[in-house]
Amino acid sequence: MQNRPDHPTLLDAVAEFLLGEVCPGLEGDKALQFRVLIAANLATIVAGELRTHDARLSAEAGRLKALLARPGATVDQASLDALNRALVERIRTGPADGEAFTQTLDHLLATAKETLAVTNPRFELDD
Repeated sequence: MQNRPDHPTLLDAVAEFLLGEVCPGLEGDKALQFRVLIAANLATIVAGELRTHDARLSAEAGRLKALLARPGATVDQASLDALNRALVERIRTGPADGEAFTQTLDHLLATAKETLAVTNPRFELDD
């Protein structure tokens, strides 16, 4: 197949190379070694974001559609951005109370947890 390896796999390979071959050779330069560790971590984070993007986008859009009562909205980055702007506007126009507040908070927490699961998998996600 012409599209192999995919972008996440390439980024994983870069991270593995940096950690396994470049970083050990930099024992004498701790500052550069630290920057290489950061670069490897960023490559790993971007690879994880690419792998989970569609699922996270779909989950967030599904919650927003339910929260904003917009069942027909499409699921792409532009529509997700529009749904988020609508939620921001709703929050700005007045305080939510009762069930609306709980649903909004649940959505925001779920979105934060999904993002943290990719960017910092060791972050404690239990309630």
